Amino acid sequence: MSQGSTGPGPVPSGSLESTSRFYNSLKSVREFDQYEIDGVIKTLLSKTNREQCFIATYYRAVANVDTLLKLESVKHFQAVAMLARTLFELAVDARLLELVPAAGPERMVLFADLEKLRCAKKLVAFKKSNPSFALDITSYEAFVLNEAARIDLAHKTLWPKLKKVDHWSGRNLGERVALVGAPFDEFHEAYYPLLSWYVHSGLTGVINLQEEALITMCGIAFRLSAESYSEILLAMIREFKIEKGNEKVKEKLKAAKLLPFTDGPEEASQVFRKLLG
Repeated sequence: MSQGSTGPGPVPSGSLESTSRFYNSLKSVREFDQYEIDGVIKTLLSKTNREQCFIATYYRAVANVDTLLKLESVKHFQAVAMLARTLFELAVDARLLELVPAAGPERMVLFADLEKLRCAKKLVAFKKSNPSFALDITSYEAFVLNEAARIDLAHKTLWPKLKKVDHWSGRNLGERVALVGAPFDEFHEAYYPLLSWYVHSGLTGVINLQEEALITMCGIAFRLSAESYSEILLAMIREFKIEKGNEKVKEKLKAAKLLPFTDGPEEASQVFRKLLG
């Protein structure tokens, strides 16, 4: 993580070093994933709806992590915060998939159709109210015509008490976090609101702040990202029983996350020996 040029004055080395360690922790976990998890997922042949939901959540997380690792300057602080928030929400989704009843994956898949239908209906209605609007709505009208009845029926079946569904689980983020518990409850209370300042409009997260504060915020975002990504990988390890063929895989993940916080090869070796036996 480089200093960049967001604010005036020198940046204390401790702040920058800490943020760099959290960045490298995320990078280390990504390398672990490439060696230990990704290859297993790619070899899966027959996939159930449940497995597809886990895999799609996993690859969304990977895409976010790969983007985060390109953001090496503090001037990218807003994008770093946005991606960290998304990773947290994906991690909550992955854990929730493990806890909800069998209809969970079905709801996750249908929710995608529900959102498409909602947006298609809005565009069709807007075009009819604004005929001069330069948009061909043929495909949207066809989707509404051909899919609305099916999707509406499934909506009433899967969410009988909800007229408007904002998440496939039928719960808001606070409710989802309360259901999945630790470590998500701590992250949600301590870090999520801070990152939200850089996602929503307003000046709360930037007004009267020095560059050091933004570097610290990036450190928090990278820490949350590494923790969230690790939780997603743990969900994949459990769901696809990766531990059966790789007994130390959870210990390897923990070691990968801790490696950037060691000072030199000797300390790193101690961490590996302690975790891997």
